[in-house]
Amino acid sequence: MSSMINLKSFSSALTAFCVLVFVYSLWPESFVKTNQLLKYITIISTIIILMMFHRILEQTETFVQNEQNDNDNEKGNQEIKLRRASPKKLYEHLTMLIIQTTKSINENSSSAIYIINPQNNNFALQNGSIGEFVDAIPINNELVNKYLSNKKKFHQKDYPEEWSKLFFSKNWRGSECAIISPININENIAGFILTRLDHFSNVTEKEFNLFSQLSDYISFSLTNLESLEQHIVGEDSKTLILEILANLDFKSDSQNIFNQFKYLIRTFFLYDRVTISTRKESENRRKYDKGVTSTIKLVDGDKDEYVEGSDFPTNGSIQGLPVITGTYFQTNDWRASHQNMFRFKSSELNDYKYKSMMGVPIIIEGESRGAIILEKVDTKSFLKQELADLILIGQVLGSALHWKSEYEKIHRNATHDGLSGLLNHQTFKEKFNDEIQRAARFQQKMAVMMFDLDKFKKVNDTLGHQYGDYVIQTVAKIMADNVRAVDVVARYGGEEFAVILINTTAVMSNIVAQRIVDSIAEYQFSLNGVETRLTISGGMSEYPTHADNMRQLIEIADQELYATKNRGGNGITIHKIVDKDFG
Repeated sequence: MSSMINLKSFSSALTAFCVLVFVYSLWPESFVKTNQLLKYITIISTIIILMMFHRILEQTETFVQNEQNDNDNEKGNQEIKLRRASPKKLYEHLTMLIIQTTKSINENSSSAIYIINPQNNNFALQNGSIGEFVDAIPINNELVNKYLSNKKKFHQKDYPEEWSKLFFSKNWRGSECAIISPININENIAGFILTRLDHFSNVTEKEFNLFSQLSDYISFSLTNLESLEQHIVGEDSKTLILEILANLDFKSDSQNIFNQFKYLIRTFFLYDRVTISTRKESENRRKYDKGVTSTIKLVDGDKDEYVEGSDFPTNGSIQGLPVITGTYFQTNDWRASHQNMFRFKSSELNDYKYKSMMGVPIIIEGESRGAIILEKVDTKSFLKQELADLILIGQVLGSALHWKSEYEKIHRNATHDGLSGLLNHQTFKEKFNDEIQRAARFQQKMAVMMFDLDKFKKVNDTLGHQYGDYVIQTVAKIMADNVRAVDVVARYGGEEFAVILINTTAVMSNIVAQRIVDSIAEYQFSLNGVETRLTISGGMSEYPTHADNMRQLIEIADQELYATKNRGGNGITIHKIVDKDFG
């Protein structure tokens, strides 16, 4: 309000000043004394006007600054809110992965995650279709409590009233079933995954167990997230850790995790080189001997011969010391403090410039499985706070790698055939549609092959199902070995296999197809002293030449497969478009 008054006063004064100047300009010079008086009044008025203008500028600047500060404070508060929400963001990311994975387990399923809300005395919906699942379930729900203590399927027809309390009203057939998989924190029920299937026969024992594994994964994630929050939340500098975790893609390659932590370490520390290594997965975890080796996963800063992918003996190297001891070390002259140790290998030249070192273990499941080593050229020690930060980062990296590892196990079990190790039927179809979209986008062709073992039933009937399983596994390996990494190979069902060759034509793919056929025909199957030979038949279609959708491409390839079988098998047939005008 005062600003407005000052502005009005300034406007009035400026108007009066302009009138004064106008009068002075017209005043006759013969009136000398009056003229001098007007001259002085004009000068004084000019000074007053300038002072008033300066005052208004000060007030305006203060107002703008205050407004900016208010905006900054508001922005800061929003930033704090975002940071505080980071754990929730990570949790939401993990739950989303679980919901996506349920579809990979069974395409006819739909799932939701419920977590206990003590304030409202219910289980609150966390992730799932709001239009299908109720948004809250009372803690005392009899059916939920019954199945939390005894994991099994329950059917809509047996509990129609209780069913309606879990799902929104719909015309149910009575054949639907649901699975409740408990989520535990510190051995206490924290929630559950509720999965609905269209028919009780749609879920196998393997799929049932996988749904349980998903709930175990969420249990593990929540427990670790709770621990992370206690260590991280409230320290502004460390909120970056949660931001990194919240944006990790557990579906991507593990190297992505190491790269994300590289940028995190760059933010926290000044160093000349950082090395992150992990023990080889094949090594005996509980045995630390001279044969134990570590692999470098990431290098940042100065480069030498020890690059990403290099192996070195864990025992005896200072780079492996945190793995062996399970604890940190810090030194401003590692050669003097660890005289009996080498940097990576005993055979290396002792001319490295690095002196000051700091290292911490990467803890996974309570066990030291890797190390983060920071090195400096000078002898200036790392600070105690830096050591504390690096210890925390080592713990968090361990949690992230464990999350990644456990998710990979679950995801592989959900997306791959348990016997052959190839993609399962459902995942193949999902991948197929993805590849069609990609091929359409880049205007590329691709070949679709369907294969079926000839006279496989005879193998099962005469040599037994164990021998049949061995054949399936062997054929799967032969197929995988004869295609590129980018190509898609799946067990379509029983003794039937499907292959997609990316960015290639059917004619060009015929070489690969024939190689698969010949490799199987030439292979001597042998198990428990019993030998046999088998052949395989195949058919091939081409996108988009023969069809532009998955269903038709598979149908066409299948038709040609059976055409091959009708000719005696042991071959491949490429679909040909018949011109009706020329027969």
